[in-house]
Amino acid sequence: MRISSWCGALVLAWAGTAHAEEAGCRRIRAEINLTDGTIAGNFGLNGTVAFASDGQGTPPPTAPAGSSVFSGLLTISTRRGELTLRETGMFSSRTDNPDGAVLTSWADSPSGTGAFEGVTGDLFFAGRVVEAAFLVQVSGTLCRP
Repeated sequence: MRISSWCGALVLAWAGTAHAEEAGCRRIRAEINLTDGTIAGNFGLNGTVAFASDGQGTPPPTAPAGSSVFSGLLTISTRRGELTLRETGMFSSRTDNPDGAVLTSWADSPSGTGAFEGVTGDLFFAGRVVEAAFLVQVSGTLCRP
């Protein structure tokens, strides 16, 4: 019964996503290159990014060396307008790991100008160093009014 309940919930979630796609919402697929401060993706997310930290926390004692917890405003600037989100997450330089730094975070409570005015939704970020560039994969959903 647990499996069927889980499957039912999954079907409802999928149906909700399909409906959201029809209502002006789009699943986001984008990539931020933190090395050069750019973003490329759908929903008009092509331009530059800037992050202004306004809060820091203490990472758990079991976190890798060089870890930090953060929150701040992420601004995506494009030719079509600006999208500003509250981003909260964790960064680790992983000082003892040869694979390098990693980042995981989410962003919500968007506000915007131009084409992004009235946009709502959530974004999720997962980043790491790839061929000498710090690349962040962006996913989630944004909706136009």
